[in-house]
Amino acid sequence: MATPKWLVVARNEYRIRTSRIREIRPYFPYLAIGLLAVYVVFIAPGIVSLFMDDFLAFILSQVAVALVQIILFMIFFYFIILPITYTLKEVQTSQLEIFLAAPIKPSDVLLGEFLGVMPFYAIIVTVIAGLFTALMTPLGLDPIQIAIVIIIFIVTFFSALWIGTMIAAILRTRLGKTARGKDIGRALALVIALPMIAIMYAVMGGGLIQALADPGTSSMVRIVLGFLPSSWGAEVIFGFVNNPANISAVWFEVLTRFGGLIAFFVAVLWLGARSANRAYSLETSTFSASVAKPDGLFYKTVKQLGGSKSFGTLMVSIFKDYGRRLENLSKIFYIVGLLFLMNIFFGGSDPEGALMMPLFMLPLLAAFVVSEVTLRGKETLFIFKKTPSGVGRFVKARLLHGLLVVVPITVAITVVSTILSQQTMFALLAITALAVLFVSAIVGFVLGLSLLNPAFSDKSGSYVTNLMITMFAIPNGLFLIPLIVFDLPLLQTLCYFTIPLSWVLGIVFLYLGKRRLSRIE
Repeated sequence: MATPKWLVVARNEYRIRTSRIREIRPYFPYLAIGLLAVYVVFIAPGIVSLFMDDFLAFILSQVAVALVQIILFMIFFYFIILPITYTLKEVQTSQLEIFLAAPIKPSDVLLGEFLGVMPFYAIIVTVIAGLFTALMTPLGLDPIQIAIVIIIFIVTFFSALWIGTMIAAILRTRLGKTARGKDIGRALALVIALPMIAIMYAVMGGGLIQALADPGTSSMVRIVLGFLPSSWGAEVIFGFVNNPANISAVWFEVLTRFGGLIAFFVAVLWLGARSANRAYSLETSTFSASVAKPDGLFYKTVKQLGGSKSFGTLMVSIFKDYGRRLENLSKIFYIVGLLFLMNIFFGGSDPEGALMMPLFMLPLLAAFVVSEVTLRGKETLFIFKKTPSGVGRFVKARLLHGLLVVVPITVAITVVSTILSQQTMFALLAITALAVLFVSAIVGFVLGLSLLNPAFSDKSGSYVTNLMITMFAIPNGLFLIPLIVFDLPLLQTLCYFTIPLSWVLGIVFLYLGKRRLSRIE
């Protein structure tokens, strides 16, 4: 008997996702099942027992239904964007074209991709469902009610995964036709998560819970989210909580909402299979030629800053290469968006709070901007290495580029944070100056680090290592450790330790990185 074609696609997708654990791939399902069984039987009940009293007080509160609806919506949205983000990060159609060129129906390809990734998402579903089951059991729910709760989680989140798989298939075939489309895809992959982060920050900051305490706000949220399938299951769950071991008391809700959830899952499966022919296409990729336009005011200003000679031309070319990639601009937008959300939900009224958040996020911004120095491959580096004084001019140009991009953004972010915290003009100027001094040193440090440990792809281990060092080692080593050890106020710690040490590290690493570039082969 011939193997179903959707199963062939599913196996291929599973092998691709487990390529990094090739050595343990045959044992991976058994390891996952064993660990999840231990979690469901022992770990989840142990975690729940620590805060069971708080949970009981919450489940009977005014905000419970609306907040659970919001949480389930967040997870539903998360399951939709996960396959989209994975696809957009690397918009490749070559594997897809192999399947579509073979006698395989597009619906089989779509179903195979969905089933191939299902085991990994099933792990997340099991963790969430196991935790909720452990929470529901002490409330007196009978086995049938608990089984329905588990089915609600499975159906809700896998319907979201199917929707995300369909959208990802459409975006891949549409954006994968041109280089510009692939660039747009990689840019969207990062910023698409910001709405969910905003909701998460609202919950963590406590503002959302306070707003839901108002009956009018809570009712409005329940009405709005009540139209979404992620909320139908929440209504059934709370019906069970209010009527434990008495499913007949909520038979109408079970019939309408739980039945509607099952019908929704079946409907999206059918619609996905029907629309698969439109989602996938084998149209030939197109190439478009760029038309060079005269330099505008911005590039003329950059050239003037570079001296209006060959070095100014080099500066303009670096800015053009960086700015034409939407992925680079999306990283800046992502960091600025995160800081904006942090100021809204966690911002304080003291000057130290206005400076604290930029200190932790701006090094990541510097890493995103400056680490581009090696991501375009060795060939670019060799061009400058073979020209007279090319290495020094290249490092200088990259340093100025990083400063001209990061410092203005730093000034804007710090000024907005300080104004929102209602500080005086003197505090605004002082905090902005400290932030600029700090981030300028970090730009030099990251540039030197990127040259010392060059990453020629954003998927390489070197790139991840450089990001981790910049994100965690710099804020913790230069800021938190001196703050704890010497027990000084934040501003004094910055002036006496963080900024001087960051400048020393920046100069040393920049010098070592330049030497490393001169010797690279």
